[in-house]
Amino acid sequence: MYPNFTNTEPLPEANQHHVIQEEPPKQEEVKPESKYAPWTEEPQCITDKETNEEFCVYTNANFAFGRGISFFTSPRIAAKVVSLPAFTQPEVHTHVNNFTDPPWEVRNVADRGNGLFAIRTLHRGDEIVSDTPVGVYQSDAFFPDWPQGYKYLHKAFQQLPKATREIFVKMAAHNPGDPIMERVNTNAFAGEFEGAPHFLLYPETALMNHDCRPNAMYYHDPSTLVHATFASRTIHPGEEITITYANILEPRAQRQEALTQTWGFECKCSLCTAEPAEVRKSDNRIRRIQELQGFLADWSPDSIGTPGMARELLKLYEEEGVHAALGTGHMFAALAYNADGDMKGAKKHAKLAIEAGMVNSGVKDGDRDEMESLLRDPRHHWSYNVR
Repeated sequence: MYPNFTNTEPLPEANQHHVIQEEPPKQEEVKPESKYAPWTEEPQCITDKETNEEFCVYTNANFAFGRGISFFTSPRIAAKVVSLPAFTQPEVHTHVNNFTDPPWEVRNVADRGNGLFAIRTLHRGDEIVSDTPVGVYQSDAFFPDWPQGYKYLHKAFQQLPKATREIFVKMAAHNPGDPIMERVNTNAFAGEFEGAPHFLLYPETALMNHDCRPNAMYYHDPSTLVHATFASRTIHPGEEITITYANILEPRAQRQEALTQTWGFECKCSLCTAEPAEVRKSDNRIRRIQELQGFLADWSPDSIGTPGMARELLKLYEEEGVHAALGTGHMFAALAYNADGDMKGAKKHAKLAIEAGMVNSGVKDGDRDEMESLLRDPRHHWSYNVR
């Protein structure tokens, strides 16, 4: 298992009360371009004898203005990586990895390890953390490396700049064992990268703990490799900043099962530990949310989605405290109103959809394009009067 963003008690060499890069890191000497460019070290490879697949360590110590990055992946994927804007347009990292005056501090949380706590008021949409990964590891690469004591994973770590290695070792490790592998196990963000399962290690993002009703939402840009987290509601000084590791629009039993099986812990957030009657009310709201979303997302000739359903959905989002979903709710409402021929209502909710969260990623995605198109000309939008 490779948990997403899980934090537990640090190992002895980790400082429990550290603040990541409180002072700007000293610029290390930029390594000259090598014949392996954009990699600053010669790639080192290992072959899985079972599958005959090759995996190599690729490091660029100059990545993201000297933060550095190491990949442990296949040559096929590495060949794709070098054409990403993350490598061809270094300016995309100009405003990330800046921790000189963060709106948070690191504190130790009983039974949960380190966590991020706000030190000033954060409003919805305010950026909390924006960082690049220090390591990207293909999951299949660990199988041939394990019998060798994770020799190649260690190489991926050792080739990082010194300041980045120091940040790496300050991360918590869930279990005793190999110090590098266990930090990947505990802190890595699991997902697909270039079509194959990988683990991406964002040290600062990993400091945020889970909550089933988080106050922050995050966005990962696979082209720039930037992972950005934003406030999904007002966060007050002293309040812990949390994200979710699971699908929050599932009943409590399903959330607990997913968290236990995949991440190895039982959630004890205020929602999960509420009185049974309150948990039942929440579960019923979630089931209704799922039902309404299904109706509103159905554009078949038999669709029964209505503006009234969209209003009910938005109300349930508020009651459940799923603040990050408001943008999606207003998008559903904009389309439902337009499908009913109500252009005024459609434009109102399209504007609210954009304001409520779609702008936060900093990337112009398909949903935002959809809402901007509807806002400009609802009558000629594909959804006009279709229900």
